[in-house]
Amino acid sequence: MKTPGTAQAAVTGALDALKAKSDLNICTQLLVDSALKEAARQDGNGDDEPLGGLPFVVKANIAVAGALQDGASPALNGNVAERDASVVARLRTAGAIPVAMTNMHELAFGITSHNTHYGPVKNPHDPGRMSGGSSGGTAAAIGSGAVRAGVASDTGGSGRLPAAFCGCVGFRPTKGRYPGDGILTLSHTLDTLTVMGSDVAMVAALDAAITAEGAAPEVPHLRLGTLRNPFWTGLNQEMTDLGNGVLARLARAGIEYVERDKPDIEALTEAAGFPIALTETRRNWIRFAKDLRGQSLADFAAQIASPDVRELYEAMARGDVPPPEAYDAAMNEARPALQRLFDGLFEALAIDAFIFPTLARTAPAIDRTETIDIDGDGLPLFPALTRRELAASVAGLPAISIPGGLASSGLPFGMELVGRSGADRTLLSVARRLEEVMA
Repeated sequence: MKTPGTAQAAVTGALDALKAKSDLNICTQLLVDSALKEAARQDGNGDDEPLGGLPFVVKANIAVAGALQDGASPALNGNVAERDASVVARLRTAGAIPVAMTNMHELAFGITSHNTHYGPVKNPHDPGRMSGGSSGGTAAAIGSGAVRAGVASDTGGSGRLPAAFCGCVGFRPTKGRYPGDGILTLSHTLDTLTVMGSDVAMVAALDAAITAEGAAPEVPHLRLGTLRNPFWTGLNQEMTDLGNGVLARLARAGIEYVERDKPDIEALTEAAGFPIALTETRRNWIRFAKDLRGQSLADFAAQIASPDVRELYEAMARGDVPPPEAYDAAMNEARPALQRLFDGLFEALAIDAFIFPTLARTAPAIDRTETIDIDGDGLPLFPALTRRELAASVAGLPAISIPGGLASSGLPFGMELVGRSGADRTLLSVARRLEEVMA
């Protein structure tokens, strides 16, 4: 997938586009010197790698050698990565060139990318709307057209929600598919590095470069599952109508789908999600605070700029997390039960993927960070947005959000697909087919 033109032209164009869109608060650092140097090297050597000359951006919690890895937080000011995360290194080997570190919800602990230190990441389709988080900068960079590819992370929807808000593709791989080093980890059970792109073909190319897997297999007779309860609940009416419209288009294209309800998914996800996330985040950040700053978690928390994130870290420093027995039950009972439930559903329904709207509604106003309006009801924003996303995260399943079109406001919405564990290339093939139908 050689980028049109020379590597230097592609990199210069990406850097210029990112600079021109600085008002969106997309980047925390432009990697001008290193990117142009690598582009010149490729052009001089005549390199012809699969991703030769492709500019890509990297979320600020991921290591790029010589760049700030500050998690978009003043608490880690000056923290420069000594080496690339393995995912970044593999993309470099394939010829891709990192051009910027991207803004995010501070320390990845949130879903709005409303960052007090670097400024809130604005939606490229309407700067008065949020980009979503925590990978808002990566999604906005791609959604704005400045670049076609990026690396981010996903704990409970951080790569899929902003992709849907900003109109690009966000892919969460099966847990363990990508190397996990080089990230400022929240939860080692839930976190994974992810890739984001302008379309499914780009995401598939990034995935292939990271994993060295071949072409995605063809899925000749697609069959999808729609779990109305829980995945289609909690949506506003417009999103429900838009999602149903997508299903109708797929049906006209000969794609079969079967409907069921399985409310146990939500109950098991709730039982596992927060005990795992909070317990493991506390453990990991006690270590990070000590190793990176020589501080206690309490002292580290005091340096965090965004009030919502600071309050969470202060609570963790006090030990305000679920009790050990809740974590043990989540890991040993609820999470395995959720995985078995999904395995059984895939077998019983004989489906290739589940499909549902990624978002409860289109992007809210950028300063609407606590509650979200769902048909006149003001609901807590975090659970309203993440209730569909957390199931795949807890179960460790591959999931991808692809653009579904535009709402009446002109803002993007996304449709999410969740696949079988380990069937990532098949899921990408399914997504490519749906992308074609929805185009």
